[in-house]
Amino acid sequence: MARRLLATSSLFLALGAALVFGIVVFDVGTIGGVGAEEQPKGPADAKKAEEKIPPLASDEEAAEALKIFKTEFKAKGLRGEEKVGAQAWALTTLAKVQHPKVVDALHKATKNRNADLRTGAVLALGSQRRIPGYAGKAVLDAMKRHSKDTTFVMASLEAIKKLRFLGAKPQLAALIKHHEYAVVKNALVTVAALKDARFIEEIVKLMKALKLEKGASWDGVNVTYDTGTAGDHDQKMAEKLGKAAEAKNKKKGKRSAKSMRDIGPVVLEVMFDLTGEQFSGGIEARKWLGKNKAEVDAQVKAVEKTAAEQAQQAAELKKKR
Repeated sequence: MARRLLATSSLFLALGAALVFGIVVFDVGTIGGVGAEEQPKGPADAKKAEEKIPPLASDEEAAEALKIFKTEFKAKGLRGEEKVGAQAWALTTLAKVQHPKVVDALHKATKNRNADLRTGAVLALGSQRRIPGYAGKAVLDAMKRHSKDTTFVMASLEAIKKLRFLGAKPQLAALIKHHEYAVVKNALVTVAALKDARFIEEIVKLMKALKLEKGASWDGVNVTYDTGTAGDHDQKMAEKLGKAAEAKNKKKGKRSAKSMRDIGPVVLEVMFDLTGEQFSGGIEARKWLGKNKAEVDAQVKAVEKTAAEQAQQAAELKKKR
């Protein structure tokens, strides 16, 4: 038992480090689960994913689960890592029960003084997929409270992604402009996982702001230089700028170099996930958007409909609390 509890505690710590440094981006089925869960790629996959979501628990089942949780979360007689491990395991177990009162308990746990448990609690909220609107609101409230905690913010993004919660558009839009590169990357990945068509135009504008008009890569550094002239002048200039950028990155350190290398491909991959089109840069993306504006608008309406349904669910459940 002690080994299991310590392993659960260690998982939180490892996840925190991975989120901060952008080592991995994955979905968390349950805190103690194994492996990532793929996002549905079509109607058939979406139906299968829906079938995998546990049913809503009865009030009696939730009450029993909460009773057990309150006892186990006290972790009487334990200290240090063993106590945190026991509390983490209690969160893991409770998160499997789909119910608004469970969401309330997990939401409360995001206020815990222990940073690992706070992070674990918000990740656990991502398991409440039967009630994404209600759970998503709890995630947003917790993320706002701990907005200066990078690890917590990125754990919140994982929860939003897991819930497929569409009520976080303002928050995601702000995080795409965050000063921390890892947060920006995870926010973009979350947008892609949600298939949120409302961001297509915004990301096309971002491509222009990032000068991803016509990208050329040199020695791992993404550089843009596009005058529109024929010949290899632009390519040679890109290589020249690439050498200068690489030298500058070495002085700034590995994290700056990583940002320089990765942000361009991430944006292009997000656009591929949202549109199904592989763009070489912003010029192509804008042309495509101009030709497919009606289709994109239809997708936006569908997303907004789902977002409204989730918001209504949250409001109705809140009235019952």
